[in-house]
Amino acid sequence: MSMLYLGIGLLVAGSLIVVMGLVTRNKAKRILAAPLRRTGEAAQSPNLEGLVGIEGAVRTMQPLMAPCSNRPCVYYSLKIEKKVKEKKGTQTTTSWKTASDQHFGSVFQLDDGSGPVFVQAQEALDADLVQSYSGQPPGGPGLGLLANLVGAVMGGPEVLEYRATERIIPADAKLFALGKLQGGQLGKPQSGKLMVSTRGRDALLGSTKRLATILFAFGGAVAVAGVPVMILKPGEAKPCGESLEGTQRECVVTSAVTDYQELQPDGTTKPGKTHQHVFKWNVTKAGKYELGAKPLPREKKTAYPRIGVENSLGFPMNVGINIGITKASEDYKTKTTTLKPGAYTVTVWSLADGPDKLILSIKELAGNEVTSK
Repeated sequence: MSMLYLGIGLLVAGSLIVVMGLVTRNKAKRILAAPLRRTGEAAQSPNLEGLVGIEGAVRTMQPLMAPCSNRPCVYYSLKIEKKVKEKKGTQTTTSWKTASDQHFGSVFQLDDGSGPVFVQAQEALDADLVQSYSGQPPGGPGLGLLANLVGAVMGGPEVLEYRATERIIPADAKLFALGKLQGGQLGKPQSGKLMVSTRGRDALLGSTKRLATILFAFGGAVAVAGVPVMILKPGEAKPCGESLEGTQRECVVTSAVTDYQELQPDGTTKPGKTHQHVFKWNVTKAGKYELGAKPLPREKKTAYPRIGVENSLGFPMNVGINIGITKASEDYKTKTTTLKPGAYTVTVWSLADGPDKLILSIKELAGNEVTSK
């Protein structure tokens, strides 16, 4: 992955985390802004309307029965996942996929001792629920007792097993609820969901503030880290420039498609195309040098790079003249004869339908061995 794309990814991810922090902070603000009322006052004051919070014990005459744990409750969510086996080409993979994600609610009462108030909780809630079950669906193989909750699906990948996760609001819970009070009943506000917590108002407020702080800090750090990665691109080779001086650490060559004459086995030539870039190279120290060219990391296109070195008179100075482009190693290296200080020409070739960027390097050789690969 390019460092530029990694930096952009970090910046976007950090920004999204900060947005989550803003949402969480706004939730804390809603909790603080909503007055906390006695349940009896909320139920018996017809003029008392708007967003309010109440706390009390759950009261219900007809509790729901959670399908996996069979525990009495006033609300439950049930997520069913399936482990599927899929064949892609010659590879077989397994993964978990959601088969069903549902919730079921009811109307119940909350009472803090001053009198009960009705809570309308049939729709999806913003709630911290109690996990009451996790594992294979009860009641036999496959979906067992939950078969009627997942519609029949014909065809598709092979299902190896199922798992279910059940979360509830117990029928004997003590709750904090925040919603819109109207007609002596608490229900869903005009925007957002009815907020319910089994931990109570103070605990919910404290954890929400802490979470917002963590999200702001972490998201800001991730976003800030992305900026220097985009600009500095650590670990990524820099562009080579138009001329080379002495030895050269890895740098990125950008080439263009050009026409050339391809040498044939019988000595004739025919027109062809290749990626090519020509450098002026100033050798500052007499000696032998190794020049290398290779594709960028994770490059999928085939390059088959080649390098030619010529002196000021146009004579080749590396072993292997590189007349024509042939299929060879993607990691190409060539060594020069002994060069005197002065001006030389370096030509980098690669396939016309390959990448337009390669990594070039030049290093000085120790000893007198001269070979090419």
